[in-house]
Amino acid sequence: MGLSEFKKFLALLVAWVLISPACGQKKPEPPTTKPTEEKPITHRSVLMVIAPRDFRDEEFKIPFEYLKNLGHKVTVASTDTIKAIGMLDLEVKPDLKLEAVDTLAYDAMILVGGTGSVIYWDNKTVHQLAKYFAQPPKLLAAICLAPVTLARAGVLKDKEATVYKDRETLAELKKGGAQYREKDVVVCGNIITASGPQAAEKFAQAIGQALQGKE
Repeated sequence: MGLSEFKKFLALLVAWVLISPACGQKKPEPPTTKPTEEKPITHRSVLMVIAPRDFRDEEFKIPFEYLKNLGHKVTVASTDTIKAIGMLDLEVKPDLKLEAVDTLAYDAMILVGGTGSVIYWDNKTVHQLAKYFAQPPKLLAAICLAPVTLARAGVLKDKEATVYKDRETLAELKKGGAQYREKDVVVCGNIITASGPQAAEKFAQAIGQALQGKE
């Protein structure tokens, strides 16, 4: 073999070494496993009950916006559909009167607190609603002074609960058979209670988690 022929042979050998791995192997396929996805949120229908005057602004606004941002449908009910005024002057126009509530249309009911919420402590319509939503798989929640309404409706018997802490509210929970817990938020089965405006965000989060866990 001459020098020129040897050089040609060497060049062909190098080319074969470089090309053969690509020809002998299939191109790697992209992974078929999809990235882990979070469990999709099932959108629910939530009823929020506010007093016509002196509901607590944060206790309404924070859960309302939080649940709406999660994609839940939130309907506001009160004694009338004229603008309701909060303790800090927040204006909210209720969607419907309490008497017009169709319980079958909602997965949960939230009672907003504030000094004005005492009008519901002995309200028969609200008591009936509370009894309905206290039954699983429905969800019932109340914050600040509103847990007293639940106690008087008889749905907190033998349940752990919290409330805005003063002598009268604690006496009301005890009278209703509740087991008071000095916490911002208490989740007892399908009933959620919170102590006041400082707990509004935790309250909203607890409701959101409970709605997501519903089947």
